[in-house]
Amino acid sequence: MSVGYAVKTINPTRVVVIFDGKDGSSKRKAIFPDYKAKRKVKIRLNRSLDVDSQDTQLLQLFRLIEYLEIMPITTITIDKSEADDVIAYIANNYLKNKDSNAYIMSSDKDFMQLVDDRIKVWSPTKKKMFEQQDVQLDFGVCPQNFALYRSLIGDTSDNIPGVVGLGAPTLLEKFPDLSIQPMTLNQFFDYARVLAADSKAKIYQKVLQAESDVRMYYEIIQLNDSNINTSNKMKIMDSLESEVPKLSNIKFHTMLLQDGMTATIKNPELWLREVTKKLDQHSLDI
Repeated sequence: MSVGYAVKTINPTRVVVIFDGKDGSSKRKAIFPDYKAKRKVKIRLNRSLDVDSQDTQLLQLFRLIEYLEIMPITTITIDKSEADDVIAYIANNYLKNKDSNAYIMSSDKDFMQLVDDRIKVWSPTKKKMFEQQDVQLDFGVCPQNFALYRSLIGDTSDNIPGVVGLGAPTLLEKFPDLSIQPMTLNQFFDYARVLAADSKAKIYQKVLQAESDVRMYYEIIQLNDSNINTSNKMKIMDSLESEVPKLSNIKFHTMLLQDGMTATIKNPELWLREVTKKLDQHSLDI
């Protein structure tokens, strides 16, 4: 129950779980057809299965969604939008307008680009909260440069190759200003041209030759300019402004019995109280 662990650790007043919408990757695939080409399973909140309906993993995920829907948790899915974009929009716009902090729970490193004095990333795999200094220490770049960093070194999980032969150690060694100075794409390539003029190292020419590709990868990776239309932004706002569902205690216990999971949570009543008490008290706060 990693969601429960995160809630008890972070102690938020509102929990929102975001799922990829139908055809969520279509906009990025229009830019780069090989985007996420190696991914075999697509999971969506509308229960449409892209593989055989007996797939145990998918059935377990849909059951998880049913658990979320009877707890004081808001679930959102927006067609033609990836969860990343919806999360970024909520953190960067909706919550900023309300002067609220945001804690993003994800093992996806792309969210590191959003980290600032108001937005933090909780990694469930590392059980670690990433603040600005943590991004710097772990990756060697400031959060503002993280999307650029990933565009250059690539991202195997999304099938983005980056600059061939360029790894993180070489990038940070040859472009040291990335570690200390936020840069736009144009500023980075101006910087690369200056370095290339003063050095015979082939890596500078490789980076410059790959400029158009890096710009394309950056457009796919960056989350600060959310790729969500006005209609879908309104849907997100409506979901967030709606009252949070109340906990259905009896149904939760019934589902635990049906799934043979009563031994998984040693004291379900205590667990529910610890996880949901504060959420139930803030039905309209965010």
